[in-house]
Amino acid sequence: MSKLKSSLAKLPLNRYFDVIILIFLAIFPLMTEEFRVEMMGRYICYAIFALSLDLLWGYTGLLSLGHAVLFGMGGYLIGLSYQIQNGVVPAFMQREGITEIPWFYLPLQNPIVAAILGVIVPALFAALIGYFVFSSKIKGVFFTIITLALAQIFKDFIINVQKYTNGFNGLQSIKRFAINGSDPLSKTAYYYVILGIGVLVFLFCLWLTKSRVGKVCTSVRENEARLGFLGYNAGAFKILIYTISGAIAGLAGVLYAPATSTITTEDIGVAASTMVVIWVAVGGRGNLTGAVFGALLINWAQSLLSEHFSGVWQLIIGAFLLVVIYFIPNGIIGQIVNLQRRIITDKAKKKLMEEPAQAAAAAK
Repeated sequence: MSKLKSSLAKLPLNRYFDVIILIFLAIFPLMTEEFRVEMMGRYICYAIFALSLDLLWGYTGLLSLGHAVLFGMGGYLIGLSYQIQNGVVPAFMQREGITEIPWFYLPLQNPIVAAILGVIVPALFAALIGYFVFSSKIKGVFFTIITLALAQIFKDFIINVQKYTNGFNGLQSIKRFAINGSDPLSKTAYYYVILGIGVLVFLFCLWLTKSRVGKVCTSVRENEARLGFLGYNAGAFKILIYTISGAIAGLAGVLYAPATSTITTEDIGVAASTMVVIWVAVGGRGNLTGAVFGALLINWAQSLLSEHFSGVWQLIIGAFLLVVIYFIPNGIIGQIVNLQRRIITDKAKKKLMEEPAQAAAAAK
């Protein structure tokens, strides 16, 4: 029993936050209206999206300002699937004179295939970009600039090929995974689907960060040059983590589009990519819990403040973000974890200092 208490005392505080957040999300539909359940389901998708960036930025030190490209790929692939069900040509294609579904859209008629592609395609795209970038020894701010450019290019691409994507208007009427003509899932049922997948993604990320790959990626962030001296190919690990991050971001997009019934260019550009950076920064990067907490906190605060302070809610959120980033640079959860580590370290130092005195007293 004493060993269990000792182990629990050494457990990082963010693991307790994980349990509290999970319990809260599990009982949330029992405490509120259905439309708020739908909103929270959307925010859990954002939390999964934030986890993907935390792996890349928080653990590996690679800041991406174009991460919404990967998120948008997943969302658009599942969204297009529900536009072409039963061989029907969407209205936006018909307006452009298209009378048959394009051949490259045919695999998307099956929502399950579309969902799988929504994970694989972003992962492959990230792997391809990562190969060219990291094989060329590009790092730091230059990687960030490249991803920023990619976000704008992808948004412009979606707009310019509007006869295939509906351009600015985006895709609407995306069903909550109605398969083979079945009825869509209810909002509550789909909420628990998102939550269940979110928990699995979190556990996978937790395992990954504790594994050898995760430790090497952390070493890339801390001192990439020294890692090279030890014989590790830092570029290969960066490509790997970017690929995994892309797959998780794509999965978040696949879940998000049916949750909101829509996906537009506002969900894939620079603004969306910047928002996820803010969520991770506020929660605290490099501990996973911070990414989830930051995404849920900021989005829920935006929702509540816009309802009660419609004229000034953006100023309130902006002031809050400035205070957190300026006074708590490690993020809210990051600061709490660092405080716990400091307390444990101080206790250990105090114990080491007391042991010689106790030994001397015992010798007398």
